[in-house]
Amino acid sequence: MLDPRRTHSSMQIRSLRIFCDVVRKRNFSAAASEHGLTQGAASQTVQHLEDLVDVKLLDRSTRPFLLTAEGQKFFDGATSILRNFDSLIEEVRGTAGDVSGNVSVGSIYSIGLSYLPGIEEQFKQRFPNATLQTQLAHPDAVYKAVEQGTVDLGLVSYPESTRTVLATAWREERMVLVSSPRHRLASRKSVCPKDLSEVGLVAFAKELPIRHAIDRALRAENVTMRIVVELDNIDSVKHAVVVNSGLGFLPELTVQQELAAGSLQLLRCPDFTLTRPIGYLQRRDKPMSRVARELAEFLARTAEPAPIVAEDGKIANRESKSRRGVATNASGTDKGSGKKKQLGTVSKPVRRKKSSSLVDQQGGAKDNEPSKSSRGKTIKPVPTI
Repeated sequence: MLDPRRTHSSMQIRSLRIFCDVVRKRNFSAAASEHGLTQGAASQTVQHLEDLVDVKLLDRSTRPFLLTAEGQKFFDGATSILRNFDSLIEEVRGTAGDVSGNVSVGSIYSIGLSYLPGIEEQFKQRFPNATLQTQLAHPDAVYKAVEQGTVDLGLVSYPESTRTVLATAWREERMVLVSSPRHRLASRKSVCPKDLSEVGLVAFAKELPIRHAIDRALRAENVTMRIVVELDNIDSVKHAVVVNSGLGFLPELTVQQELAAGSLQLLRCPDFTLTRPIGYLQRRDKPMSRVARELAEFLARTAEPAPIVAEDGKIANRESKSRRGVATNASGTDKGSGKKKQLGTVSKPVRRKKSSSLVDQQGGAKDNEPSKSSRGKTIKPVPTI
């Protein structure tokens, strides 16, 4: 049994912060620098914690190190302790009216790389004493992190609510058709559906919602494309298109650099209107800190509604026609009813696979979104970031 006096002297808040930062960064030197320590001092701090609990938290036999099963439990618990402690400090200081402290966001790779820099910059301008900490991971790991309380908010595509996690619609991201500049269709000013028949397509894996959405759009135009290869993440699809393996449907923001550099060519196809829904996640039964609430409200204010698609397939005037759905507030409840609703797009329900920790042991920019989702909601148009 642990000696309470020894625990009190050893288990300091700073030690927990150092340990958590070492795990997040997967690098002793980087974490030590953030705390103004030497690498040896950070390593010694982790060693003291291991001595305290009398178990190995990190497996240092590999490079980079890996979390042990006990280390994962300790990391999840320490993260929760730190969040509660920071929330307490913020509430105590809240009477001064200053929004400060840390807010953590878990995000899938494509959203994190496309949107988080802008979110962080604008949030910092508005709340200079607040710190936004971001972690990139696979979708299931983002959901798990929100469920376990290791992050305040999560950003995912094709969001869905669960028993413990509430999903709120944020944006509908435009999807575009791209090709290599060497592709035979690249010189066309525009392409029509019949031009795509039996043309090679670099497709997403069959179980992904993004693949389901693309397949529905093609079926609606009676187009059958020839599947060249099926891949499970945006970066791989993009690379395959760059080397002229086939055409690809990708979120517009994820191909901006390639379009600017000329390694990809935008194929204008007016008959296709395809979007990828993006939403943010929060735990249903866990109160958020003040700074986390401010971030959630910031996201709600910068939400964009889905494009309105008319019967002829063109995008209609947003003011003349509204899409079915209920606007939601930052807390995730329906305005007027107070009831919580699921958000996302309609797709065939598929049981979610067991997820790994947000601290991804393997890495890699994969956006294999969860396959189950629910009916979408729109948010009232507001200024965008």
